[in-house]
Amino acid sequence: MVFDVFFASTVAIAEFIYVSPFGLIAFFFFAMFANATIFFPILVEPIVLAVAAFSPTLSFALLVGVVAGVASGIGEMSGYILGMLGVKTLQKMSQKKVDRIFKIGEDLADKGIPIIFLGALTPFPFDLMGIAAGIIKYNPKKFFLAAVAGKTLRYVLISLAGFYALAWLKPFLGI
Repeated sequence: MVFDVFFASTVAIAEFIYVSPFGLIAFFFFAMFANATIFFPILVEPIVLAVAAFSPTLSFALLVGVVAGVASGIGEMSGYILGMLGVKTLQKMSQKKVDRIFKIGEDLADKGIPIIFLGALTPFPFDLMGIAAGIIKYNPKKFFLAAVAGKTLRYVLISLAGFYALAWLKPFLGI
């Protein structure tokens, strides 16, 4: 029953993205909003995986990954901006999170772009990295470019996994 609802919802989302002239634009804003929510993550990965699995072509599946990656990188700037606001942000957090943010800030000051890129590529809670970058006033252009590059590579890999690894299900599902 749960699988049927998930499957029907995923097919509906995929069809909307493929058929509607606004499908990719709506998906872009969804991915951006999902990554702009601080400490309330909305997972984009399962949707990218599923949409790519039902993609009619490999190039469209890759486009879904690129759109998700660029939108996610833009959305992650919210953490950076929140970090730039500084003290009020830190007062609302637990001491453990504050300590983690300052540790990340020290790493960013030393290694910057590679740390941000790898943080965006992994399932690491990237909001903390954005906040830390904002607090130490890390170069926003470098932060943005590294975040977009890491997120884009991440979602392109997820799209490829969806297109190739889940494509074997299509004949069994009558698609």
